[in-house]
Amino acid sequence: MAAKSDMTSLSSGLLINELLSNDEGVMGVTNQVFPIVSEPGAKLPYICYRRGSNEDRAVKTLAGADTAVIEVLCYADNYAHSVRMAEAVRKAMDGVSYRYEDEGGQSLVARSIQMTDAEEGWNDDAYMQSLVFTVKINNS
Repeated sequence: MAAKSDMTSLSSGLLINELLSNDEGVMGVTNQVFPIVSEPGAKLPYICYRRGSNEDRAVKTLAGADTAVIEVLCYADNYAHSVRMAEAVRKAMDGVSYRYEDEGGQSLVARSIQMTDAEEGWNDDAYMQSLVFTVKINNS
């Protein structure tokens, strides 16, 4: 039996980065995915994501899994492209499970990912789509 991983929902951003960066649909609308903030000089379109909140549950059931709330922001120079990006992100994440493993063999499993909110806006000369996901996480 494999040893339990030291990774917790605090590492959920690593899982989200890999999930989005390896999704064909997402990469079809942008090839830039950044944690928290875009890199200096980044050109539109791009995606930023962040862990907004976290709830720890030390139980081995899905109901007791850690919960991370992840916000994904899609930025584009036109409205239609921002919507296409949001649709690609939703398709990649909503209703899926995903296993992340780092170089050292530590792993983290998103048992369920559900979109819980979305809004749109204008920020820093770009159209923005904001999607919020609740992610149930277990380490394994």
